[in-house]
Amino acid sequence: CSLSISHVRFPFFVDLSRPEDVLNHTCNFYLNTEDGISVGVWHTLPASQWEKSARRSPEWYRETLGDGTPVIIYLHGNLLSAAGYHVLSLDYRGFGDSTGDPSEAGLTNDALYLYHWVKKHSRGNLICLWGHSLGSGVATNAAVKIQEQASVASFTPKEMPKKCSALKSLISPLLILHAEDDNLVPYHMGLEVQLISLQTQRKFNTDAHVDMISYSTSLGFSHSSIYLDPNLPDVVR
Repeated sequence: CSLSISHVRFPFFVDLSRPEDVLNHTCNFYLNTEDGISVGVWHTLPASQWEKSARRSPEWYRETLGDGTPVIIYLHGNLLSAAGYHVLSLDYRGFGDSTGDPSEAGLTNDALYLYHWVKKHSRGNLICLWGHSLGSGVATNAAVKIQEQASVASFTPKEMPKKCSALKSLISPLLILHAEDDNLVPYHMGLEVQLISLQTQRKFNTDAHVDMISYSTSLGFSHSSIYLDPNLPDVVR
């Protein structure tokens, strides 16, 4: 994934069109989400497909989306693929090797385009949106748009964004992961998100689950290291 500075490529000295150089069981492809906008996407296979993936084409990777395995759209993972998921990670427009300039509407549109692309190729498999930091806002907006289109996805924001207004109409299942020592998004905001989401479920009389998992300050996970939790694959399942 990229730094949160547009038009900067990170990691440095890595050809982003060849993720297999730094991440096993992964291929790169591009989606034209709008006229003049090309978005780079990395597809990391679930563990069940790792042994078969050597020297396979992007077309073969695309076909595996219909293998019955849930799909996570990761909005800024190898850990999640080890847990048995397909993981599709996109670089936002203006980041990594994606073209264009970032905007709230543009990032949401890119996520929606990828969601519908995955839905087309995954043959009815479960699709989850996983947002981290900035990506939590993108995931929230995309989930609401998907809901408006009557195709609700499961939604997994990790370390929630500061803007929660969209959650007041979101009725899909929600999992919140938040570290108590998060130094960018204060922990109390995660609690606020949980409260808003529970109120929304009651308002619309839904039975969608809203769960929050907290990580103690003693673990030192802060804003970006929840992925170090060895139990995370079980949490996601």
